[in-house]
Amino acid sequence: MKGKTAQSAGIWLHRGMRTSHSRMITLGLFIVACYVPFWLAKLANGLLHGSGSILMAAAMCLGLYRLWQQRQELANLEASEGDRWLGYFLIVVSLLLLPFGFTTLWLQRMVWLQTFAGIALSTWGASVFGRYPIPTFLVVLGLFPEPTAVGMTLWKTFTPPQMLESLMAWTGTLGLQAIGQPATQIDAVSIALPGGAVRVDWGCSGFDMATVLGIASLVVGLAMRESIAKVTLMVVVGIALALIANIPRIMLLAMSEAYWGKGAFEFWHGPWGGQIFAGTMFTIYYYIVMAIRNHGTSSRSA
Repeated sequence: MKGKTAQSAGIWLHRGMRTSHSRMITLGLFIVACYVPFWLAKLANGLLHGSGSILMAAAMCLGLYRLWQQRQELANLEASEGDRWLGYFLIVVSLLLLPFGFTTLWLQRMVWLQTFAGIALSTWGASVFGRYPIPTFLVVLGLFPEPTAVGMTLWKTFTPPQMLESLMAWTGTLGLQAIGQPATQIDAVSIALPGGAVRVDWGCSGFDMATVLGIASLVVGLAMRESIAKVTLMVVVGIALALIANIPRIMLLAMSEAYWGKGAFEFWHGPWGGQIFAGTMFTIYYYIVMAIRNHGTSSRSA
């Protein structure tokens, strides 16, 4: 078995060295392969901590799969001389930057994007990006580093300080009062009950979950080949659901802190409570998405 694997690898390597172009593509694939173990490690770590890493990986894989489905059309595309040399230039620059990406996520992803762009440019030409915009977008989205961190930076740049945290504290207080709890908002981001108080910091604002659900909606919508209008609706519904569902979560945390002790608060605030919350929310979202899909099908049938 090992002998056959080594023989197959040798055949592929020989094929990859036949022409100058194939050698450059092989170099590009080598650059990509150097970062794969780090990408897999980050993916595994993200899965353990409930991040959106799996969604980003799914977006990239879906984009590459969409391109694979168009392989016969891609085989008929040919890069111009200028596009080919530009692609080679990007691959060479990626090789020079390769050592620096082992310790910096941003640079690692930039090297990957640059390498993929170089391979595409030198093989099919610049027109491939306009001809296949959705696969291109999915690959870029999948390789984009830390979308929640970028979203947080943009949000905090263009909105007043603690805007979302204050909104969640206010709505959480109203929700507790609506079910008969003597809750008061003691400052912009804190909720108090007779037995204790909780502070709504950025991590409990619901923004990260809204970002994750928005990306999930986008990937799922494109995977199901829905129309742009439906995909947009799914994204908007996902973001809105995440923010609305965060209100009862804050209410639960406030009651846990006030009435049930530190252990109950840590449970609902920790990984297990977060997974229960996320599982419930994604279940609700699933039925909403199915209703959106079935509504369009019913309309066409009628």
